[in-house]
Amino acid sequence: MERLTRSKLASYLRLLHRHRGEAGGAYDEVAAVYDDFARVWDRHIAAPALAQVTRLIEERVSPGAVVLDAGAGTGERTLAILEHSQPGNVIAFDASAAMLDVAKSKMHDPRVSFVQGDVRHLPFADNTFDMVVCTWVIEIMDDPRAVVQEFIRIIKPGGVVIYAFCSLPEGRVGNVLKYVVAKASSEESPLTHLLSKDERPFHRCEYASLTQFAGGLTTVATVGKCCTVTGKFVACRLHEPEAVLTAG
Repeated sequence: MERLTRSKLASYLRLLHRHRGEAGGAYDEVAAVYDDFARVWDRHIAAPALAQVTRLIEERVSPGAVVLDAGAGTGERTLAILEHSQPGNVIAFDASAAMLDVAKSKMHDPRVSFVQGDVRHLPFADNTFDMVVCTWVIEIMDDPRAVVQEFIRIIKPGGVVIYAFCSLPEGRVGNVLKYVVAKASSEESPLTHLLSKDERPFHRCEYASLTQFAGGLTTVATVGKCCTVTGKFVACRLHEPEAVLTAG
């Protein structure tokens, strides 16, 4: 096992203390060790959720589709999109230039392009993408619902948004975890936010799905173009049979 140096441990702790809405610069300083940290998370906690994301990619990405990996980081989900589907173009989009540099070192596929920017204000026109994939991003945004609504804006009619996020389990486990996180956090240095049921951006309708894993600690959701996630009781704006999603 690779030796855990003091500087690497410090970097891991900074990853846990991600501030909501923070800029990409916070990730620039941990980009070199991010994959080491993410590997532990992916294998021991997030594996079932990521398997669900992969299944949805396999089912929903049509040959030649245009896909956005929003908050692509070091490119692991971009690689999954390439491996498990046949997209025409994939844009790996992230706020951190250093994270994108790591992603660029992993792939040299002409279908992939790399764009730096803010997921809260995507520089793409309405109805541009067939799919948006986003993992472990919205929970650190200051307004998760607005971010997912931005994803919905840029998908085409019949398109799909797939997003995975850290969630707060309900019941006793959730209450204990909420207490532990509160004790370990401070207003100046909060731990990664776990979205409670009331905070999760989702619109429950026949075109959407939501599945929880790891006892409710991780959630994978899908929404279609018809959905509005900024209000609890907003009816679907469209009715598109081709947008029906598989719950998995």
